[in-house]
Amino acid sequence: MDPSVDSAPDPKQGEREYYARIGAEGIRHALGKPFTDDVCNQKLSHVAAIFNLLEAPPSRVLEFGCGVGWLCLMLACHGHQVTGVDIAPEAIAAAEAQRDMFAVTGLQYEVGDYESFQPPEAVDAVIFYEALHHAEDEAAAIRAAFQALKPGGMLIAFEPGEGHHDTPAAQEVIARYRLHEKDMPIARIVELGRAAGFTRHLTLPEPWDFLRRVYRRSYGRATTSGAARGKFILGTLRAFRHYFFPREDQSFAVLWK
Repeated sequence: MDPSVDSAPDPKQGEREYYARIGAEGIRHALGKPFTDDVCNQKLSHVAAIFNLLEAPPSRVLEFGCGVGWLCLMLACHGHQVTGVDIAPEAIAAAEAQRDMFAVTGLQYEVGDYESFQPPEAVDAVIFYEALHHAEDEAAAIRAAFQALKPGGMLIAFEPGEGHHDTPAAQEVIARYRLHEKDMPIARIVELGRAAGFTRHLTLPEPWDFLRRVYRRSYGRATTSGAARGKFILGTLRAFRHYFFPREDQSFAVLWK
């Protein structure tokens, strides 16, 4: 064998080694998600949206790029039959330990590359939650999702949109851990989905944009019921604006096989 082949760098090394490099404290933080995140409220709004999009439990759900499996755990606790896949062995080990600690059933994890992974049985839904933008080959990942789905099955993708790659946070992670941190706009997801064979798609607004404008702490500062009602009406109008002028820095797309 050509020795140059052996020495070729692994383009996915950063993703494979990420959880080993962040160590025990970083893994503990990840296991506590969404509650340990500064954007906990936003992530919980995403979870609620996913729960409402999925068929009633027990549907078969596959999460690609599950990390330590916090979303898988919530889905399984809700009654779904869930498989989580991640390329990092340390992430899967932590996910399995937490599953076993809480004695959650209907939940399994696999160390694998979601660009080629296939489950033994077709699933009802595949989820990319802030994971597709870490792919080396996002087209291959979406093709794998398509192949894993049963006819009529659904792909749900929550991803950072335009400009993510150039944010200071993304650049710091790239420099420190050598991760992929790509822009993943809706148009790119839909384009790759069509090429993979998906027949329908729907782009949806960021759920948090609605919730944070309608359910507000500032109502408590209103001095009259009328003033509180005025704040509510203004917030609702601002929320619905995002249905017609969606944010470019967030992508929320659903595609059907």
